[in-house]
Amino acid sequence: MNKFLQNLIVAFALALFIFFTHNEPSISNTLEFVQVSDIHYSTTRANTTYKLLERSRDILLDVIAQINEMKNVDFVMITGDAIDQPIKSSAEDVFTLLNTMKYPWYMALGNHDTTTSGTLTKQCLLSVVKNYNTKFVFDKWYYSFVPKQGFKVIVLDGAKNSGVSSNGNIPADELSWLDNELKSTNKNDAVIIFMHFPLYEPFPSPHHKIINSDELYKVLDKYNRPIALFTGHYHTTKIKQEGHLLHVSTPSLVCYPDAFRSVKVVNSKKQVEYDIKFHETRLTDAQRRAKMLTFGSSSYYGTDSDRNTVILMDK
Repeated sequence: MNKFLQNLIVAFALALFIFFTHNEPSISNTLEFVQVSDIHYSTTRANTTYKLLERSRDILLDVIAQINEMKNVDFVMITGDAIDQPIKSSAEDVFTLLNTMKYPWYMALGNHDTTTSGTLTKQCLLSVVKNYNTKFVFDKWYYSFVPKQGFKVIVLDGAKNSGVSSNGNIPADELSWLDNELKSTNKNDAVIIFMHFPLYEPFPSPHHKIINSDELYKVLDKYNRPIALFTGHYHTTKIKQEGHLLHVSTPSLVCYPDAFRSVKVVNSKKQVEYDIKFHETRLTDAQRRAKMLTFGSSSYYGTDSDRNTVILMDK
């Protein structure tokens, strides 16, 4: 082999190395998670006009089996209403089932999960979940963690601290904490927020919305960076980009379409990419029954782009 050809091969190999190391995402800047919302686990309640409660355990077991078949999942997040009624034994049952997943799991608090007075207050459920989940080391229902370098996960607690209500509320001390979390987060990190109550309503519902949503918007709008919010509560399928905010509403397991999401986030130098996929229960008989219980099922199923999409957000 002559000198010219040797130099040409070396130059070509170097060019390939530079191209792939600068253009392909490495494992360190890719995060993959699963979002499951509104499990409404119950072993005692009959179906309602829109919730297939009698199949809540079966559907959850199917979803867990699907998750365990996935590869490279960094964590699973339950975005509220893990149980349908604030009963300790129901919480213990559902946490036992969630522990059969081979991936770490965390949760946000929903309005069905606790009661302001009674046996399953916020503090009581916190103790229960910490007994069952060694990864849940937090002392409040709003918390943050770094699953990988380049990513910040923030979980908010919007469940009201007094009275029975389906409305969400983010108290002043929690808003202040959130402000400090965002302020202290590296500007190049991808920020992912999980909470039960959507900031952007997928459809108007005065009795379900966050009553102080303007205050939450005010905090988030201080930081001109991509922020993704993954929520539940409305039992519907919706994705909406709103400036630097990405709103992802995920349906309930016990309401049509009985589905959950998997998400791959790639954090690169100039943008954040969200590859969002939709997974329906494989229990088609249960899904058909849930569809019969649901008025306006097509709106809960969403459009193609509400289910599966890739979104790029510039930094």
